[in-house]
Amino acid sequence: MRIISGKFKKQKLILPDPKITRPLRDYVKESLFNLLAHSPLLQFQFEKSSILDVFSGSGSFGIECLSRGASHVTFIENDKKSFEVLKLSLIHISEPTRRYAI
Repeated sequence: MRIISGKFKKQKLILPDPKITRPLRDYVKESLFNLLAHSPLLQFQFEKSSILDVFSGSGSFGIECLSRGASHVTFIENDKKSFEVLKLSLIHISEPTRRYAI
């Protein structure tokens, strides 16, 4: 699992146990972000947006949004093991000005 685009491009994410959660696959994530970025109907801009990543799992969706310029991401994850892995991923890719809420 990796970050597709933006300032964290090609960085690998730490994944939780596959028995607990199923991460968003790269090709699905890429299709979703292409739709959000290029659809004339949606006119969505990542820059300065606030994102809610519910059932975060690995956090790949929210971290991808941060990589593309989102100003804030709130991650919600109920499973303790997945939550710990998510925190490790955020620490792994984080920058001096952290813009996420756990």
